[in-house]
Amino acid sequence: MSAIPAQLPWRRFVSVLRDLGYRPMKSRRGSLRQFFCPTREPNLISFHEPHSGESLHKGALSDCLRRLQLSPDEFAQLLGRHYKISP
Repeated sequence: MSAIPAQLPWRRFVSVLRDLGYRPMKSRRGSLRQFFCPTREPNLISFHEPHSGESLHKGALSDCLRRLQLSPDEFAQLLGRHYKISP
């Protein structure tokens, strides 16, 4: 069973980024969102917010985790702080 949910609301994803120490930066490019954390590598990372702030789907979320250098289990543990994931 994968620890990555099939979909994740954008706001929940941003909550996990905040837990990791990332803070949003002002953006002037459509749906591109940049986040900065001085204590993590990479310290500057950008993601495309889904249209209308909807959900990230599993494929996009997997790519985000790879770029954040997080395992699915590490992500699930962080996500569990915000809400329970149903199997």
